[in-house]
Amino acid sequence: MMRSYFGMWIVAAALLFGGNAGAQLQMAQPWTSYKPDGGRFSVEMPRPPKETIVQVPTAGGATVPMLEATAVVPGRASYIVSYVDYPASVTKGAAADVILNQVRNGSASGNTVRDEKKLQLGRAEGREYAVVQANGNVAVTRIYWSRGRLFQLVVDGKAGIEKQPETRKFLESFAIITPEQR
Repeated sequence: MMRSYFGMWIVAAALLFGGNAGAQLQMAQPWTSYKPDGGRFSVEMPRPPKETIVQVPTAGGATVPMLEATAVVPGRASYIVSYVDYPASVTKGAAADVILNQVRNGSASGNTVRDEKKLQLGRAEGREYAVVQANGNVAVTRIYWSRGRLFQLVVDGKAGIEKQPETRKFLESFAIITPEQR
């Protein structure tokens, strides 16, 4: 009962005081755990994401489906998580390091990469880097390669987004779920 009164008070304050209270109300909303069926991962997002399927080109003119989930916080940032399974015929014999470098190069094409570091999440190799775009925005990106699957996390926003606590929370909440953890 107390909780509903508190929630109504915050809504009333937002309506009465406008701007700042409205922004505080937006920030006060709890994050949500996102764990898509078959995704083999979980991540915390600032709001429930919108899912789309994007066809990703591979060698020989074929495509593979990529699930992309996006949560937009207006005026702040977009939080994007995706995964795609590549056929063995595309990645056969390629080391994770080579695949991750190719993904980084593709995602940063025409822009500037900075602050790159190698990551390890369980048995999955990964990278984190920032891409400075021509419009001044920054896309903080984490990629992981695990068992033929590429996971990508991106926070896209204005310069300085890479230092925001919400960016770190999103990136660091990502977990790969192994079959024995289901």
